[in-house]
Amino acid sequence: MRNEHATTICLEHQSAETQATPHGTVCPRCKQRLYTNPPQGNLMSFWESQPVAYTLEREPCFAYSLLWENFRIRSLHLPEVSTIDEPASQLKSHS
Repeated sequence: MRNEHATTICLEHQSAETQATPHGTVCPRCKQRLYTNPPQGNLMSFWESQPVAYTLEREPCFAYSLLWENFRIRSLHLPEVSTIDEPASQLKSHS
């Protein structure tokens, strides 16, 4: 069995969060904002208490927020995906 990393998506820009920052991984546009116009005030971070979406398999997706006085980053965290990989030699033929 192979576990893949959970995917996170920026809810503001609808982009995958692939850019590393001191505050965690964010989307490219949020990273640009963090470095060109740094947010003001104290940083608060928190998970939203209710699922904001569900996968097609009905697994809950939660949102995580980074919040300053004048800027907010909201990320959708998809559940981890597990797949079973069978070698081609073990696949059954139906002929």
